[in-house]
Parts: sequence; C-alpha cells; structure tokens
Amino acid sequence: MTQPLARPQAEHGADALRAWFVDSWRPTRDEETYEITDVEGEVPRELHGTLYRSSPSQNVLPPEGAEALHLFDGDGLMHALRFDDGRVHYTGRFARNESFLVEEEEGRYCMNGVSIRVDDPTDRVPIRVQHNTNIVRHGDRLLALVENGVPLELDARSLEPIGPFDCDGRMLGYATSAHPKIDARTGQMMIHGYQPWEPYLQYYVIEPDGRCSVAEVVDAPYATMMHDAAITEHHVIFPLCPVVLNGDTLIGGGTLAQASRWEPDRGLRFGIRPRSAGGEVRWFEARTPGFLFHFGNAYEANGKIYADVCLYQDPAGLLATLATARRGDLGPGLTAHPFLYEFDLATGECMERQLDDRSAEFPRCDDRLVGRPNRWGYAVVSRDGATTPHDFYFGTIVKYDRAGGPSSYHQLPHGHWSGEPVFVPRAPDADEDDGFVLAVGYEGPTGRSYVLVLDARHLDGAPLAKLYFRHRIPNGFHGNFAPGLV
Repeated sequence: MTQPLARPQAEHGADALRAWFVDSWRPTRDEETYEITDVEGEVPRELHGTLYRSSPSQNVLPPEGAEALHLFDGDGLMHALRFDDGRVHYTGRFARNESFLVEEEEGRYCMNGVSIRVDDPTDRVPIRVQHNTNIVRHGDRLLALVENGVPLELDARSLEPIGPFDCDGRMLGYATSAHPKIDARTGQMMIHGYQPWEPYLQYYVIEPDGRCSVAEVVDAPYATMMHDAAITEHHVIFPLCPVVLNGDTLIGGGTLAQASRWEPDRGLRFGIRPRSAGGEVRWFEARTPGFLFHFGNAYEANGKIYADVCLYQDPAGLLATLATARRGDLGPGLTAHPFLYEFDLATGECMERQLDDRSAEFPRCDDRLVGRPNRWGYAVVSRDGATTPHDFYFGTIVKYDRAGGPSSYHQLPHGHWSGEPVFVPRAPDADEDDGFVLAVGYEGPTGRSYVLVLDARHLDGAPLAKLYFRHRIPNGFHGNFAPGLV
C-alpha cells in the first residue's frame, strides 16, 4: 500500500500548490480493503448505503510518464465506501476490462491514449476503453461507464467485473455515454451514445429490470463531443456543442485529442425530443456558442423546459488545458459558468442567462428530483482569495438556491481540492435539502485523501465528519450513492 506523502506543512506558494495539484491526479496501483478509522467528527448514522466513486488511474504508464497523460486518460479505479451505523468500510478495485487485461499482460503502454499516440499498438483490441468516468447503480446492476465503450457491469460489493452491458443487445452504435439519467419515479434509465460517424447519436431507455424498451437513432447533423444529456418528465435534451469530431482522424490512427476541434461558427444547439419511442427531435439555437460537459438538472413548467448547465466559453483553451493539466499547466480555458436555458416549446425560442460569475463544475441535485423541478443544486466552484490557477479551481463546494435566495459555501483550506458533491437525503421521504453532502477531497500539504460529510442545510458550517483514507487515491470525476446497499 502506498503511504501518504510525508511533507512538512510548507507555505502555500505557487510552486507547492502546483506540485500538490499534480500529485492529486497522480495514478496509483493500490487496490485496498479496510475500515476507515481515522475520523474527525462523527459519521451520521442516518447514512446507510454505499458511495461509489471513480478515478482515472493508469496501471501501465507510458514511457513519457504520468504527467504526459491527458486528464481523461487512466484505467478505471473504482471506490466503494459503505456507510453503516456510523462506520465506513472502503474497497478499491480496478475495472478490469479487456483493455486493462491486455495491457497488463503485454506489460507496456500499447494502445493510443486520449492524447498519446503509440508507435507500435497492439492488434488485440481495436481501441483503448477505460471505464474511469462514472459508476452508477440501476436496478440490481452496478455499471462502470466511459463514453467510448459499452458499460461494464461490476459486482456491487467486490467491484469485480461481471461483463459488458450492451443495452439488452440493442446497441445502435459502438458506445454509450458515461452520464445516464435515472427517473426516480419510473425507475427508467435514459442513456445516449455518440460517435464520429453515422449514426452520430443514439438514444436508449433501460427499464429497472434491465430490459431496453427504446433504442433509436436521433437525427443529428454532425458528430460532436456530447458528454452529457438531460431529461425532464416527458423529454430528453441533447446538447450539440461545436466541439466537432473527425472520424477519419481516428480511423487513421490519430488520438481523440487530434480528432477534436472547436468550431464556434456552428453555434450551440439543443435537441429536444420525447422520451417515448418514435419521437422526433427539435433543435433550439442558443445565443452564445460554448461547450458543456454537464447539466445540473432540467424540468418542464408552463409549456417550457428549463435546464441549467456549466458552460465553457473558451473551448479551444479548454481542450488545450485538458491535455496539459496532469503536469500542472492550467489555463483560463478550464473556467465554466452556470447558465440557465429556457426553451419555449410553442415558439421554438431559446433564452439563456448566466447565473453566476463564479467558475463552477460538477453540478448535481437531489437524485430524487432528476428531471423534475428542484430548488437546491450543488457544485464545486472557484475559491475566494486564490492567487494561482491551481488554488483557484475546485476549492469550494456550493449550495445554490434556484428560488433566488443566497448561495452558501463550504471553502476548503488552501492546497485542498474537492471532487463532485453528492447529496444524500436523511431519509427516503426527507425534504429536498434535508440530508448530507458527500465529497472526496485531497489534502496537498500531507498528500492524504479524505471524505467530507457536510450538513446540507448548514453547508457553510464545520464538517460533520472528515474521514481519512489510509492511502492516497487519485482525484476523479463522478460518483453516486446507493441507499441501503452495504
């Protein structure tokens, strides 16, 4: 087991902050199982279930080293934190898919990464697939997800692989996204797939029993990077952002980074269609070109659809920064802002409004209200008083009031970074903000990773609990809480 980095409590200068940020994303090969006993505060006994998290953690490094990796590169290292009667047990395992097993057997970095091209690639797998982006519980399945392959089903307790989940055998493309949306009222999971050749966009509805009830091609004009989609009670929303994908580049052996290009003249459009089978898509034109990774939520009201997103207005800078972030080169392109879109279904008009000047990412809401009107939202935002880019990003957790009230903030100490906040209700029928916010953080000065447990109604207060891992885990992207599963 890799021990936490032994460091003095140095001044938070620019060089130290940069080094700590790089360390926070550094891969590990550790797969551990233990009870977390280093706890500050007290874990609420109402927390009963498992927090699943994902990390990109490259098992076999390229010759250029870890810092040459794109931020999206890395084998999927899955984490399960089981909360039960005030105690927390941890399990970490790699998502051992075909790419992982082949590369481990060959003992070399043998497939193109997102931005690293291999001179002598293996012929045993057609494309590197790394299930490192999200991990979702639906029905009785636990799915590890990435957007260039089909979901990988894992055992919910051991995290060992069970096998691919191919949408009940009804795949219309070669992959699905890493961002399914689950309607808590119907139990249905909506998930899309996109690819750089026709059909560019596909849409699926998965019932709670795993049956695929809808599998349809969506008419899209060209291929774009479509990381996320959103649902409402009756509709699904697809963002057509002008980060355009060139399939010929990929077929010719190029990397995803080489095949992705920002073309702002194409504008930003949103496709809206019914969730049910046979629906036609309508495209709405937005005023400001930009790129979004994530929706916060969407819902219907009075003949209109509302959706909040985190919008990047410098996607060219974003693409460049994602390629260099692992070595600590952070540019302004990493900045996104909360935007609210209003789609008039009668007139076809799209209105937009920027909600905050503060940079934000990883927006979430109460999962019970996905696709329904919600008041409260959560995200990771920029830090007040930051003096370097490394201290600026991902240093504060926010709770937004969509009714117009003030936001509340939980700011981490300098040299700390937070992952995506996940809201967990205190009880199944608790009010929308009556519960807890869980987030995995990294403590730069000591090289330790931890889990924060915050009171959602008093987000700006001291943590209810701070649980330190015995070992460092890399920063990651997404996770979800499975209530009752321990």
